[in-house]
Amino acid sequence: MSKVPFVKAADVQGEFRTPPRTSKLLLAPKFGGVKNVSMGMNITEVGSMIPDHVHDTSEEVLFLISGRARIVIDGEGSWEIGPETAFYSPLGKKHRVENIGDEPLRIVWCYCPPLPSHCS
Repeated sequence: MSKVPFVKAADVQGEFRTPPRTSKLLLAPKFGGVKNVSMGMNITEVGSMIPDHVHDTSEEVLFLISGRARIVIDGEGSWEIGPETAFYSPLGKKHRVENIGDEPLRIVWCYCPPLPSHCS
């Protein structure tokens, strides 16, 4: 039997992180199937954030499904966005995503190439 080419986010437990958020790796080379990209979702609690971080070798694109967020990119600016908005973090730039709303942020993210931890 071949592996199914999909995964339901509800079936993935995810990894709880601090500040309070859950990250779910949904599609990645370490699971087989995809080779050059990884995809997942992040659920960020009210008042929490995805803290400052940098990606030096992988591009990251994101899609805000629900909630209200402030995106802060070092040296670039700060923006407030709402649901159904796509955004990206420039390669090598420190960035963060803050939950500024009254419901959890639900964000889908993709890395190309996948982060090293998504490969093994």
